[in-house]
Amino acid sequence: MTDTPGAGPLKARLLLGFGVMLFAIGQSLTFVIIAPLVRRVGWDPQSFGIALTLANLPLVFGAPFWGKRSDTHGRKPVFITGVVGAAVGTLTVALIMQLGLSGIMTGMSLLILFACARACYGLVASAIYPASTAYMVDITDVQHRGQGMAVIGGANGLGSVLGPVLAAALAFFGELVPMYTAAMIGLFGAVFSYIMLPETNRHISSKPRISLKLSDPRLRPFIIIWFCFFITFMGLQLILSFYLQDEFGIHDAKALVRTASIMLVSMASMIVVMQVGVFQFFKIKPHILLRVMGPLFVVALLIIVLAPSPVIMAVGFAVLGLSFACANPGVNGSASLLLQPWEQGAAAGFLGAGTTLGAILGPLVGTQIYTQLGHKAPMIIGAVVMGLVSLYALTIKRPERPKPPVET
Repeated sequence: MTDTPGAGPLKARLLLGFGVMLFAIGQSLTFVIIAPLVRRVGWDPQSFGIALTLANLPLVFGAPFWGKRSDTHGRKPVFITGVVGAAVGTLTVALIMQLGLSGIMTGMSLLILFACARACYGLVASAIYPASTAYMVDITDVQHRGQGMAVIGGANGLGSVLGPVLAAALAFFGELVPMYTAAMIGLFGAVFSYIMLPETNRHISSKPRISLKLSDPRLRPFIIIWFCFFITFMGLQLILSFYLQDEFGIHDAKALVRTASIMLVSMASMIVVMQVGVFQFFKIKPHILLRVMGPLFVVALLIIVLAPSPVIMAVGFAVLGLSFACANPGVNGSASLLLQPWEQGAAAGFLGAGTTLGAILGPLVGTQIYTQLGHKAPMIIGAVVMGLVSLYALTIKRPERPKPPVET
Protein backbone atom coordinates (compact mmCIF):
# COMPACT_ATOMS: atom_id res chain seq x y z
CA MET A 1 0.00 0.00 0.00
CA THR A 2 1.14 3.52 -0.77
CA ASP A 3 -0.04 7.07 -0.20
CA THR A 4 -2.52 7.13 -3.08
CA PRO A 5 -4.62 10.28 -3.60
CA GLY A 6 -8.11 9.60 -2.31
CA ALA A 7 -7.09 6.42 -0.50
CA GLY A 8 -5.96 8.16 2.70
CA PRO A 9 -2.53 8.46 4.40
CA LEU A 10 -0.60 5.20 4.53
CA LYS A 11 0.32 5.69 8.21
CA ALA A 12 -3.31 6.05 9.25
CA ARG A 13 -4.41 3.03 7.23
CA LEU A 14 -1.66 0.87 8.72
CA LEU A 15 -2.41 1.94 12.29
CA LEU A 16 -6.13 1.32 11.88
CA GLY A 17 -5.37 -2.06 10.41
CA PHE A 18 -3.00 -2.85 13.27
CA GLY A 19 -5.66 -2.13 15.88
CA VAL A 20 -8.27 -4.23 14.09
CA MET A 21 -5.72 -7.01 13.69
CA LEU A 22 -5.04 -7.08 17.45
CA PHE A 23 -8.75 -7.35 18.16
CA ALA A 24 -9.08 -10.20 15.65
CA ILE A 25 -6.19 -12.06 17.26
CA GLY A 26 -7.99 -12.00 20.60
CA GLN A 27 -11.25 -13.12 19.01
CA SER A 28 -9.67 -16.03 17.14
CA LEU A 29 -7.96 -17.25 20.30
CA THR A 30 -11.43 -17.75 21.82
CA PHE A 31 -12.12 -20.46 19.26
CA VAL A 32 -8.62 -21.89 18.98
CA ILE A 33 -7.74 -22.01 22.70
CA ILE A 34 -10.85 -21.56 24.84
CA ALA A 35 -13.22 -23.89 22.94
CA PRO A 36 -10.90 -26.94 23.14
CA LEU A 37 -10.58 -26.36 26.92
CA VAL A 38 -14.34 -26.26 27.52
CA ARG A 39 -14.75 -29.87 28.58
CA ARG A 40 -11.53 -29.84 30.63
CA VAL A 41 -12.81 -27.13 32.97
CA GLY A 42 -16.15 -28.86 33.54
CA TRP A 43 -18.36 -27.18 30.93
CA ASP A 44 -20.50 -28.83 28.28
CA PRO A 45 -20.75 -27.34 24.74
CA GLN A 46 -24.38 -26.27 25.19
CA SER A 47 -23.73 -24.38 28.45
CA PHE A 48 -20.66 -22.74 26.94
CA GLY A 49 -22.68 -21.60 23.93
CA ILE A 50 -25.36 -20.08 26.17
CA ALA A 51 -22.77 -18.34 28.35
CA LEU A 52 -20.95 -16.90 25.34
CA THR A 53 -24.24 -15.70 23.90
CA LEU A 54 -25.19 -13.88 27.12
CA ALA A 55 -21.66 -12.48 27.41
CA ASN A 56 -21.93 -10.96 23.94
CA LEU A 57 -25.14 -9.05 24.68
CA PRO A 58 -23.32 -5.82 25.65
CA LEU A 59 -21.88 -5.72 22.13
CA VAL A 60 -25.33 -4.86 20.76
CA PHE A 61 -25.39 -1.65 22.76
CA GLY A 62 -21.66 -1.00 22.64
CA ALA A 63 -21.19 -0.69 18.86
CA PRO A 64 -23.91 1.98 18.28
CA PHE A 65 -22.85 3.86 21.42
CA TRP A 66 -19.20 4.02 20.38
CA GLY A 67 -20.13 4.82 16.79
CA LYS A 68 -22.04 7.93 17.86
CA ARG A 69 -19.27 8.86 20.29
CA SER A 70 -16.77 8.77 17.43
CA ASP A 71 -18.93 11.31 15.56
CA THR A 72 -19.01 13.71 18.50
CA HIS A 73 -15.74 13.06 20.36
CA GLY A 74 -13.43 11.95 17.56
CA ARG A 75 -12.43 8.69 15.91
CA LYS A 76 -9.01 8.43 17.55
CA PRO A 77 -9.95 8.40 21.28
CA VAL A 78 -12.76 5.93 20.68
CA PHE A 79 -10.49 3.67 18.62
CA ILE A 80 -7.77 3.66 21.28
CA THR A 81 -10.34 2.97 24.02
CA GLY A 82 -11.42 -0.12 22.11
CA VAL A 83 -7.87 -1.40 21.63
CA VAL A 84 -7.11 -1.00 25.35
CA GLY A 85 -10.38 -2.75 26.23
CA ALA A 86 -9.56 -5.67 23.93
CA ALA A 87 -6.09 -6.09 25.44
CA VAL A 88 -7.23 -5.92 29.07
CA GLY A 89 -10.21 -8.16 28.31
CA THR A 90 -8.04 -10.82 26.70
CA LEU A 91 -5.73 -10.78 29.71
CA THR A 92 -8.66 -11.11 32.14
CA VAL A 93 -10.21 -14.04 30.27
CA ALA A 94 -6.83 -15.80 30.22
CA LEU A 95 -6.46 -15.38 33.98
CA ILE A 96 -9.95 -16.78 34.56
CA MET A 97 -9.25 -19.82 32.38
CA GLN A 98 -6.03 -20.29 34.34
CA LEU A 99 -8.16 -20.71 37.45
CA GLY A 100 -10.05 -23.50 35.75
CA LEU A 101 -6.99 -25.35 34.48
CA SER A 102 -5.38 -25.10 37.92
CA GLY A 103 -8.47 -26.58 39.56
CA ILE A 104 -8.96 -23.53 41.78
CA MET A 105 -12.40 -22.93 40.29
CA THR A 106 -14.39 -25.07 37.86
CA GLY A 107 -17.92 -25.73 36.68
CA MET A 108 -20.75 -23.22 36.84
CA SER A 109 -19.01 -20.64 39.06
CA LEU A 110 -16.10 -20.45 36.62
CA LEU A 111 -18.50 -20.21 33.68
CA ILE A 112 -20.32 -17.26 35.26
CA LEU A 113 -17.03 -15.48 35.94
CA PHE A 114 -15.93 -16.14 32.36
CA ALA A 115 -19.21 -14.75 30.99
CA CYS A 116 -18.89 -11.57 33.07
CA ALA A 117 -15.33 -10.99 31.90
CA ARG A 118 -16.30 -11.54 28.27
CA ALA A 119 -19.22 -9.13 28.66
CA CYS A 120 -16.93 -6.34 29.93
CA TYR A 121 -14.44 -7.15 27.20
CA GLY A 122 -17.08 -6.86 24.48
CA LEU A 123 -18.60 -3.68 25.85
CA VAL A 124 -15.33 -1.77 25.50
CA ALA A 125 -13.66 -3.60 22.59
CA SER A 126 -16.76 -3.00 20.45
CA ALA A 127 -15.44 0.56 19.96
CA ILE A 128 -12.77 -0.64 17.53
CA TYR A 129 -14.84 -1.45 14.45
CA PRO A 130 -17.20 1.55 14.27
CA ALA A 131 -14.35 3.98 14.98
CA SER A 132 -11.96 2.40 12.46
CA THR A 133 -14.66 2.06 9.80
CA ALA A 134 -15.78 5.68 10.20
CA TYR A 135 -12.15 6.83 10.23
CA MET A 136 -11.56 4.99 6.96
CA VAL A 137 -14.60 6.68 5.41
CA ASP A 138 -13.22 10.06 6.52
CA ILE A 139 -9.90 9.54 4.74
CA THR A 140 -11.07 7.84 1.51
CA ASP A 141 -13.05 9.13 -1.44
CA VAL A 142 -15.87 7.31 -3.23
CA GLN A 143 -13.58 5.67 -5.81
CA HIS A 144 -11.31 4.20 -3.10
CA ARG A 145 -14.01 3.31 -0.57
CA GLY A 146 -13.95 -0.41 -1.33
CA GLN A 147 -10.17 -0.49 -1.02
CA GLY A 148 -10.30 1.34 2.29
CA MET A 149 -12.87 -1.06 3.72
CA ALA A 150 -10.78 -3.95 2.42
CA VAL A 151 -7.90 -2.76 4.62
CA ILE A 152 -10.14 -3.18 7.68
CA GLY A 153 -11.29 -6.59 6.53
CA GLY A 154 -7.76 -7.62 5.59
CA ALA A 155 -6.48 -6.65 9.02
CA ASN A 156 -9.25 -8.72 10.55
CA GLY A 157 -8.20 -11.65 8.40
CA LEU A 158 -4.53 -11.21 9.23
CA GLY A 159 -5.39 -11.22 12.93
CA SER A 160 -7.38 -14.39 12.41
CA VAL A 161 -4.27 -15.94 10.86
CA LEU A 162 -1.89 -14.74 13.54
CA GLY A 163 -4.17 -15.93 16.36
CA PRO A 164 -3.85 -19.61 15.42
CA VAL A 165 -0.17 -19.09 14.58
CA LEU A 166 0.39 -17.65 18.06
CA ALA A 167 -1.52 -20.57 19.52
CA ALA A 168 0.57 -23.12 17.65
CA ALA A 169 3.91 -21.37 18.29
CA LEU A 170 3.47 -20.45 21.95
CA ALA A 171 1.20 -23.18 23.31
CA PHE A 172 4.35 -25.23 23.90
CA PHE A 173 5.11 -22.87 26.80
CA GLY A 174 1.56 -23.14 28.15
CA GLU A 175 -1.94 -23.33 26.69
CA LEU A 176 -2.81 -19.77 27.73
CA VAL A 177 0.55 -18.15 26.92
CA PRO A 178 -0.75 -17.02 23.47
CA MET A 179 -3.53 -15.05 25.17
CA TYR A 180 -1.10 -13.35 27.56
CA THR A 181 1.10 -12.47 24.58
CA ALA A 182 -1.82 -11.07 22.58
CA ALA A 183 -2.82 -8.89 25.54
CA MET A 184 0.67 -7.42 25.83
CA ILE A 185 0.86 -6.73 22.10
CA GLY A 186 -2.54 -5.02 22.33
CA LEU A 187 -1.39 -2.65 25.06
CA PHE A 188 1.69 -1.81 22.99
CA GLY A 189 -0.56 -1.13 20.00
CA ALA A 190 -2.73 1.24 22.01
CA VAL A 191 0.28 3.28 23.12
CA PHE A 192 1.69 3.36 19.61
CA SER A 193 -1.64 4.49 18.13
CA TYR A 194 -1.97 7.21 20.77
CA ILE A 195 1.38 8.63 19.70
CA MET A 196 1.24 8.15 15.94
CA LEU A 197 -2.40 8.14 14.76
CA PRO A 198 -3.65 11.57 13.61
CA GLU A 199 -7.24 12.62 14.34
CA THR A 200 -9.56 13.35 11.45
CA ASN A 201 -11.65 16.50 11.49
CA ARG A 202 -14.05 16.13 8.59
CA HIS A 203 -16.91 15.00 10.85
CA ILE A 204 -16.24 17.77 13.39
CA SER A 205 -17.10 20.60 11.02
CA SER A 206 -20.29 18.93 9.77
CA LYS A 207 -23.01 19.04 12.38
CA PRO A 208 -25.80 16.51 11.87
CA ARG A 209 -29.12 17.92 10.77
CA ILE A 210 -31.03 14.67 11.09
CA SER A 211 -30.10 12.02 13.64
CA LEU A 212 -29.46 8.62 12.06
CA LYS A 213 -31.70 5.90 13.47
CA LEU A 214 -31.47 2.11 13.49
CA SER A 215 -34.69 1.95 11.45
CA ASP A 216 -33.29 4.12 8.65
CA PRO A 217 -34.30 2.43 5.35
CA ARG A 218 -30.87 3.13 3.88
CA LEU A 219 -29.27 0.90 6.52
CA ARG A 220 -31.91 -1.81 6.96
CA PRO A 221 -30.87 -4.14 4.09
CA PHE A 222 -27.22 -4.11 5.14
CA ILE A 223 -28.02 -4.77 8.82
CA ILE A 224 -30.15 -7.76 7.81
CA ILE A 225 -27.40 -9.16 5.59
CA TRP A 226 -24.73 -8.71 8.27
CA PHE A 227 -26.97 -10.38 10.85
CA CYS A 228 -27.58 -13.45 8.68
CA PHE A 229 -23.93 -13.64 7.69
CA PHE A 230 -22.60 -13.50 11.23
CA ILE A 231 -25.12 -15.78 12.90
CA THR A 232 -24.07 -18.46 10.42
CA PHE A 233 -20.38 -17.58 10.53
CA MET A 234 -20.04 -17.47 14.32
CA GLY A 235 -22.12 -20.59 14.84
CA LEU A 236 -19.82 -22.48 12.47
CA GLN A 237 -16.67 -21.29 14.24
CA LEU A 238 -17.96 -22.25 17.67
CA ILE A 239 -18.89 -25.83 16.72
CA LEU A 240 -15.63 -26.38 14.83
CA SER A 241 -13.76 -28.05 17.70
CA PHE A 242 -16.75 -30.18 18.62
CA TYR A 243 -17.25 -31.21 14.99
CA LEU A 244 -13.61 -32.26 14.65
CA GLN A 245 -13.92 -34.35 17.79
CA ASP A 246 -17.20 -36.00 16.92
CA GLU A 247 -16.88 -36.47 13.15
CA PHE A 248 -13.16 -37.20 12.76
CA GLY A 249 -12.34 -38.61 16.22
CA ILE A 250 -9.70 -35.99 17.08
CA HIS A 251 -9.68 -35.98 20.88
CA ASP A 252 -6.05 -35.24 21.78
CA ALA A 253 -5.94 -31.62 22.97
CA LYS A 254 -2.83 -30.63 21.02
CA ALA A 255 -3.99 -32.34 17.83
CA LEU A 256 -7.38 -30.68 18.18
CA VAL A 257 -5.87 -27.20 18.56
CA ARG A 258 -3.56 -27.87 15.62
CA THR A 259 -6.36 -29.08 13.34
CA ALA A 260 -8.73 -26.25 14.31
CA SER A 261 -5.88 -23.81 13.70
CA ILE A 262 -5.37 -25.19 10.20
CA MET A 263 -9.03 -24.56 9.38
CA LEU A 264 -8.96 -20.98 10.63
CA VAL A 265 -5.61 -20.25 9.01
CA SER A 266 -6.95 -21.53 5.67
CA MET A 267 -9.89 -19.16 5.98
CA ALA A 268 -7.95 -16.16 7.24
CA SER A 269 -5.13 -16.58 4.71
CA MET A 270 -7.64 -16.23 1.88
CA ILE A 271 -9.06 -13.11 3.53
CA VAL A 272 -5.60 -11.55 3.71
CA VAL A 273 -4.66 -12.48 0.14
CA MET A 274 -7.87 -10.98 -1.24
CA GLN A 275 -8.21 -7.86 0.89
CA VAL A 276 -4.57 -6.85 1.36
CA GLY A 277 -3.50 -8.06 -2.07
CA VAL A 278 -6.12 -8.43 -4.80
CA PHE A 279 -8.56 -5.72 -3.68
CA GLN A 280 -5.77 -3.16 -3.34
CA PHE A 281 -4.74 -3.60 -6.97
CA PHE A 282 -8.18 -4.04 -8.51
CA LYS A 283 -10.91 -1.56 -7.62
CA ILE A 284 -13.96 -3.84 -7.49
CA LYS A 285 -17.21 -1.99 -6.84
CA PRO A 286 -18.76 -2.63 -3.40
CA HIS A 287 -22.13 -3.63 -4.91
CA ILE A 288 -20.45 -6.41 -6.92
CA LEU A 289 -18.76 -7.81 -3.80
CA LEU A 290 -22.10 -7.58 -1.99
CA ARG A 291 -23.69 -9.89 -4.54
CA VAL A 292 -20.99 -12.57 -4.73
CA MET A 293 -20.34 -13.02 -0.99
CA GLY A 294 -23.53 -15.07 -0.42
CA PRO A 295 -23.03 -17.68 -3.18
CA LEU A 296 -19.42 -18.17 -2.09
CA PHE A 297 -20.59 -18.77 1.50
CA VAL A 298 -23.05 -21.43 0.28
CA VAL A 299 -20.32 -23.22 -1.69
CA ALA A 300 -18.03 -23.15 1.36
CA LEU A 301 -20.65 -24.70 3.65
CA LEU A 302 -21.42 -27.45 1.15
CA ILE A 303 -17.73 -28.35 0.87
CA ILE A 304 -17.38 -28.42 4.66
CA VAL A 305 -20.44 -30.60 5.28
CA LEU A 306 -19.47 -33.08 2.53
CA ALA A 307 -15.75 -33.16 3.38
CA PRO A 308 -14.52 -36.74 3.95
CA SER A 309 -11.38 -35.51 5.73
CA PRO A 310 -10.01 -32.44 7.51
CA VAL A 311 -7.90 -31.66 4.42
CA ILE A 312 -10.97 -31.20 2.21
CA MET A 313 -12.69 -29.38 5.06
CA ALA A 314 -9.82 -26.86 5.05
CA VAL A 315 -10.58 -26.15 1.38
CA GLY A 316 -14.13 -25.27 2.40
CA PHE A 317 -12.79 -22.86 5.02
CA ALA A 318 -10.59 -21.25 2.36
CA VAL A 319 -13.69 -20.61 0.22
CA LEU A 320 -15.38 -19.25 3.36
CA GLY A 321 -12.47 -16.83 3.67
CA LEU A 322 -13.09 -15.69 0.09
CA SER A 323 -16.72 -14.97 1.01
CA PHE A 324 -15.69 -13.04 4.12
CA ALA A 325 -13.15 -11.05 2.08
CA CYS A 326 -15.99 -9.84 -0.15
CA ALA A 327 -18.37 -9.19 2.73
CA ASN A 328 -16.71 -6.32 4.59
CA PRO A 329 -16.03 -4.00 1.63
CA GLY A 330 -19.26 -5.17 0.01
CA VAL A 331 -21.64 -4.51 2.91
CA ASN A 332 -19.94 -1.63 4.72
CA GLY A 333 -18.68 -0.02 1.52
CA SER A 334 -22.12 -0.08 -0.11
CA ALA A 335 -23.79 1.32 3.00
CA SER A 336 -21.25 4.14 3.40
CA LEU A 337 -21.94 5.40 -0.11
CA LEU A 338 -25.58 6.07 0.82
CA LEU A 339 -24.81 8.20 3.87
CA GLN A 340 -23.53 11.67 4.74
CA PRO A 341 -20.05 12.21 6.26
CA TRP A 342 -21.48 13.12 9.68
CA GLU A 343 -23.55 9.91 9.74
CA GLN A 344 -20.66 7.50 9.17
CA GLY A 345 -19.79 6.85 12.82
CA ALA A 346 -23.38 6.15 13.84
CA ALA A 347 -23.90 4.03 10.72
CA ALA A 348 -20.80 1.96 11.46
CA GLY A 349 -22.11 1.43 14.98
CA PHE A 350 -25.52 0.25 13.77
CA LEU A 351 -23.95 -2.04 11.19
CA GLY A 352 -21.72 -3.33 13.97
CA ALA A 353 -24.86 -4.04 15.99
CA GLY A 354 -26.08 -6.24 13.14
CA THR A 355 -22.87 -8.26 13.14
CA THR A 356 -22.92 -8.33 16.93
CA LEU A 357 -26.45 -9.64 17.18
CA GLY A 358 -25.45 -12.39 14.78
CA ALA A 359 -22.35 -13.07 16.88
CA ILE A 360 -24.50 -13.19 20.02
CA LEU A 361 -27.04 -15.64 18.65
CA GLY A 362 -24.53 -17.62 16.59
CA PRO A 363 -22.99 -19.56 19.50
CA LEU A 364 -26.41 -20.31 21.00
CA VAL A 365 -28.10 -21.25 17.72
CA GLY A 366 -25.07 -23.15 16.46
CA THR A 367 -24.68 -25.33 19.54
CA GLN A 368 -28.44 -25.92 19.83
CA ILE A 369 -28.70 -27.05 16.20
CA TYR A 370 -25.56 -29.12 16.60
CA THR A 371 -26.77 -30.98 19.68
CA GLN A 372 -30.46 -31.25 18.76
CA LEU A 373 -30.49 -31.81 14.98
CA GLY A 374 -27.13 -33.42 14.28
CA HIS A 375 -23.52 -32.56 13.63
CA LYS A 376 -24.03 -31.61 9.98
CA ALA A 377 -27.22 -29.61 10.51
CA PRO A 378 -25.53 -26.21 11.19
CA MET A 379 -23.86 -26.28 7.78
CA ILE A 380 -26.98 -27.42 5.92
CA ILE A 381 -29.25 -24.83 7.54
CA GLY A 382 -26.57 -22.17 7.11
CA ALA A 383 -26.38 -22.91 3.38
CA VAL A 384 -30.15 -22.41 3.08
CA VAL A 385 -29.98 -19.10 4.99
CA MET A 386 -27.11 -17.74 2.90
CA GLY A 387 -28.85 -18.85 -0.28
CA LEU A 388 -31.80 -16.66 0.67
CA VAL A 389 -29.40 -13.81 1.53
CA SER A 390 -27.88 -14.15 -1.94
CA LEU A 391 -31.29 -13.63 -3.52
CA TYR A 392 -32.04 -10.70 -1.20
CA ALA A 393 -28.77 -8.98 -2.14
CA LEU A 394 -29.88 -8.92 -5.78
CA THR A 395 -32.84 -6.71 -4.82
CA ILE A 396 -30.63 -3.94 -3.34
CA LYS A 397 -30.14 -1.08 -5.73
CA ARG A 398 -26.63 -0.03 -6.65
CA PRO A 399 -25.45 2.69 -4.19
CA GLU A 400 -25.03 6.18 -5.58
CA ARG A 401 -23.46 9.34 -4.23
CA PRO A 402 -25.50 10.43 -1.18
CA LYS A 403 -27.79 13.41 -1.44
CA PRO A 404 -28.23 15.68 1.58
CA PRO A 405 -31.40 14.79 3.51
CA VAL A 406 -34.23 17.28 3.57
CA GLU A 407 -34.91 18.80 6.98
CA THR A 408 -38.43 18.44 8.36
